[in-house]
Amino acid sequence: MRKNNGRRRHRGQNRRNYNNLNKNTVLESFGPISQIRGNVQQLNEKYNNLGNDAASNDDKVLSETYYQFADHYHRLLREIEIANENKNLNGSKTDEISEKDENSEVSDEIKPSRKERSLNAKLKEDEQRTAKNNVSELELTEDGNKIKDVNFLK
Repeated sequence: MRKNNGRRRHRGQNRRNYNNLNKNTVLESFGPISQIRGNVQQLNEKYNNLGNDAASNDDKVLSETYYQFADHYHRLLREIEIANENKNLNGSKTDEISEKDENSEVSDEIKPSRKERSLNAKLKEDEQRTAKNNVSELELTEDGNKIKDVNFLK
């Protein structure tokens, strides 16, 4: 029996506030078979490699599980990169703001929630689809004069 020195380690205790992550933060991942440590990029690569190995051994369930873990860390890596870009943009904006008058009001841009971003993306896709479907075509005579404007659906 292991001695725990007054500390208990629970599986759910590894939860972190992902707002303060950077690319070099070391995480512990409790995967389907074992525990893996590393930064976000390393975990993504490890789970992709494990998924490829499981797929080559014809274990579809285990490979899909590993690919889901890899997808999670891939998304997390993209979120970190977006946050870093926003910090860089905000840093350059603060330099510009310091040059301006101190009395001018500056509104802080708040990142919309994931649900709002998803809904906005779907609305944009729908608008693009309808724009592609409603194409306006001009009928021209042989000498190039316009006859009428015809709308049609593809």
